[in-house]
Amino acid sequence: DKRVKDGDMLLFDMGSEYAGYTADITVSFPANGKLQRNRSFVYNTCLKANLAVQAAMRPGVSWVDMHRLAEKTIIKEFIQEGLLENGSVQEMMDAHMGAIFMPHGLGHLIGLDVHDVGGYESRMALQLLPMGVNSCLIRFLERLKKSKLS
Repeated sequence: DKRVKDGDMLLFDMGSEYAGYTADITVSFPANGKLQRNRSFVYNTCLKANLAVQAAMRPGVSWVDMHRLAEKTIIKEFIQEGLLENGSVQEMMDAHMGAIFMPHGLGHLIGLDVHDVGGYESRMALQLLPMGVNSCLIRFLERLKKSKLS
């Protein structure tokens, strides 16, 4: 319970349901409509990761590969900005540094539940994912099909 002030960041984690189907979205934005420099950097880094995945997404690619592309884009930007050091992009990928910034993975299916469970078709689920402090939950492990890109 507090009044929103100039300079505050707002985060909305919203869900909806229509005709038995659900979806959700999380957005954040500055209360005054103006991003400060450090917030602008985070926004632009997320945008670059988003655009990189959109450009690479096509039928036949692995969702895990799309997740790793987003991770790699974020790590590169953080290194260039001086926020991460003492290692190459690949070393940081191998150490699963990206899980710190994307602990819930690139995204999830939507459908009959906000976190629909239909993403483990091949049953290779958690064996691909590192366990421990830097583990990451990837909820969709299939290769993309044309119908899933529409």
